Amino acid sequence: MVLLSVFYLYVIFFISLVFSFRFINSLSIALILVTSIAWNKIETGRFYNPNIKNTFLIACSMFYLLQIAGMLYTRNQQQGLNDMRLKSSLVAIPVALCCSDYISGQTRQKLLRIFSAILLIASLYCLFTAIKNFTNSHDVSVFFYHSLVKPLSQHAIQFSIITFIILVSLFENLKKHEFYFTKIIDVLLIVIFSLFIFLLSSKLVISFYLLYLIYFFLFAIKVRDNRSLMVVGIVIMCISSGSLVVFTHNPISKRFAEVLKGDLYLIAQQKFTPGDRFNGLQFRLLQWRFVGEILNEKRAWLAGVSPGDAQSYLDQKYISEDMYTGTPERGDKGFLGYNTHNQFLEALLQSGVIGVLLFLTICVALVRMAWKRKSTPLSFITILLLAYTFSESVLESQFSLVIFLFFPLFFYLNKNAKESAADS
Repeated sequence: MVLLSVFYLYVIFFISLVFSFRFINSLSIALILVTSIAWNKIETGRFYNPNIKNTFLIACSMFYLLQIAGMLYTRNQQQGLNDMRLKSSLVAIPVALCCSDYISGQTRQKLLRIFSAILLIASLYCLFTAIKNFTNSHDVSVFFYHSLVKPLSQHAIQFSIITFIILVSLFENLKKHEFYFTKIIDVLLIVIFSLFIFLLSSKLVISFYLLYLIYFFLFAIKVRDNRSLMVVGIVIMCISSGSLVVFTHNPISKRFAEVLKGDLYLIAQQKFTPGDRFNGLQFRLLQWRFVGEILNEKRAWLAGVSPGDAQSYLDQKYISEDMYTGTPERGDKGFLGYNTHNQFLEALLQSGVIGVLLFLTICVALVRMAWKRKSTPLSFITILLLAYTFSESVLESQFSLVIFLFFPLFFYLNKNAKESAADS
């Protein structure tokens, strides 16, 4: 009964992640933690499980303690408490996965099968909604980026990452000649999810997907058996379609071209005007300057300005530099509320050099898990998530934090005693 409960709680967790049910997502994590501890007690006769000694969990716990320590010197106690509540997942998610041996190759495959079905339903819902909106507005933008997943209240890049994770799993099944459903259905899923990744227009995820396809193509060529011909055909089709999308004029390629546009000297200006526009690269480079200036002004390089005060100091910078701060009548806040869009930089601003070193420890633990397991899905997922930390403050929003913490452990842990030895 407890075993069945754990399985269904993971299913609920995946549903809440895909459909952006925030409260249910948090509740499911807490329930997975409790039921997994109970299952471990029933299976082993004790509450303790050696997986708890995982260095990733230890590093995350230390980083969370640092966030709690920030309450000692923050001016904004309420924001500090909100940050502590959000980042409690740093401990809750790793413990929920590591407190038992529930995750095995078999249970992972069962859960990924359900996850792929949930993702398919969500993707088709978004596509049909986009078609309906297009027939009314004739605005092609409804098929791309954030607009595409707006019906789910989702973030395009985060949705791209979980789609990439499922695609890698499907391809790895093809490599082993295993299938979540049937060969035809799995191939169809690859086609649909590949289309969706390109429509979501994440430069980072599209680039990683093309790299993974090249890797898979080289593997399929190396195998050289008759069964690999279909795989080679699928990969060539995906790579060709992806290259055509990236290198021809269309809404997706425009996002790639945008990075090359814009004067980088703009960020060196001491003052801006509300009319100044910044592309993604300019804005992220500007954050390096702002964070350095804030830490110099507050003399806070060692311990940072605290998680509770970091955003308010950034907002003050946007205002003092005369950047666009929105139109109150329309509820538009402009740049106000924008974080550093880089987790290393965010950790530096919030918790100083100590915070950066602890977050770096988390990243090293991720790499160590991937190296130890030598699993292709885990390796690609780990590299993608680490790359994502340079373009987004992944620990500052619920679902990016969940994705960053959950999936590496989900692909790392294995019930097999030989493979699940503690990562100490």
